Amino acid sequence: MGKLETKRLLLLEYNLEWIQATIAGVDELERVSGYEVSRDWPGIDFFFYLPYVLENVKKEPEMTKWTHLIVLKEENKIIGEIGGQGKPEETGEIELGYSIVPGYQNQGYVSEALMELLAWLQVQPEIKRIFARSFETNTHSIQVLKKAGFVYQPDQDKVESRGRIVLWEYPMNQGVS
Repeated sequence: MGKLETKRLLLLEYNLEWIQATIAGVDELERVSGYEVSRDWPGIDFFFYLPYVLENVKKEPEMTKWTHLIVLKEENKIIGEIGGQGKPEETGEIELGYSIVPGYQNQGYVSEALMELLAWLQVQPEIKRIFARSFETNTHSIQVLKKAGFVYQPDQDKVESRGRIVLWEYPMNQGVS
């Protein structure tokens, strides 16, 4: 797949070389990718998740097609990531997650990226279910999910030490407008 594009964004497949470069530091990712990288990216949660991603991608290189870096075209800059986890090829399911660095939040970038990714996911034959989880206190993320057409699944709530996590499911039969 490689690249998806919207009016303002590029969604670029987060390949093995770029994952390794990110772990080495954003300067290395800039060198390898040719894009400027926001100094606030990756956020701490995503950064600590990267070694796990790297090991999985080394075992199954095709997994990179599910995760993308978000590039703001007008600045040629990586400002976040969006993608899925799980093994859709085996389960038919993908759990989506996303993040935009603070300086670029509340400008519609996540919604724009999510709508493009959803349109692409719906034509992937292995995808039968798309869902996302959010802390119930993360009103911005919940707003993005609602806007994209996700439906809250109240019977799927879980409580963790950091708060209640709520599940949102994307109705696969609705299509993306």
